[in-house]
Amino acid sequence: MSQNDIYSNPELYDAIHNGLNLDAKLIKKAASKINGSVLELASGTGRLTKCILELGLNYTGIDNSKTFIKAAINKYADRAKFIFGDMRDFRLDKKFDFIFIGFNSFLHNLTTQDAKKCLNCINQHLNENGQFLISIYIPDNSFLYRNEKELSPVTPLFEYDGSKCRILEENKYDQESQVNSLTWYLEKDGEIMLDKYCYKMRMYYPHEMDLLLTKTGFNIQKKVGDYKGNRMDYNSDMQIYLCDKI
Repeated sequence: MSQNDIYSNPELYDAIHNGLNLDAKLIKKAASKINGSVLELASGTGRLTKCILELGLNYTGIDNSKTFIKAAINKYADRAKFIFGDMRDFRLDKKFDFIFIGFNSFLHNLTTQDAKKCLNCINQHLNENGQFLISIYIPDNSFLYRNEKELSPVTPLFEYDGSKCRILEENKYDQESQVNSLTWYLEKDGEIMLDKYCYKMRMYYPHEMDLLLTKTGFNIQKKVGDYKGNRMDYNSDMQIYLCDKI
């Protein structure tokens, strides 16, 4: 069984995320309140690019996968700008009115130091009256401490490569580092494929995010617990922050 990087297969990634638009609606609503330039970090294959372009705004995306950037350029050509870079350390020659990191991508910052570097870079590239939005899971013990011997389905059925597919997942969570190591398996027409896709995500709790954002120069204007905009509470699955600069 071979081990692969999920971020090297744009066709599979797009198939998995086809139809995911709840976050796009929230991001588009936030972006609609500005009239200027937009920067997305971890822009991937351009899944969220369309919702910004539909507002008539200038869009730039940064991603550290050259394969994904190529896929995004193929989709949007000269309608948007895509740059190869690291969200923890990028230097652009302009500032932006709206910066966002979509669905869980911030969790690829595997250490507190990485997270601070990322947020400091964002602050440096945000206009004085600009807005910053970040969207991540709230850590859930029922998800982190699952039976390691069982595969859990994490997607509904989707079309890929002429087959009905879904993703099955196993994980191993390190409580000390708060890093969740995930392995995805592709099931095609009921048969699990030999290839597996591995990646890691750091779990950040809401109190940690409050401190991280404040210490890197952000004022939390609003935080909600789902993509419908409901207030964050103990039953929330998501932590979504809309910030400006202190």
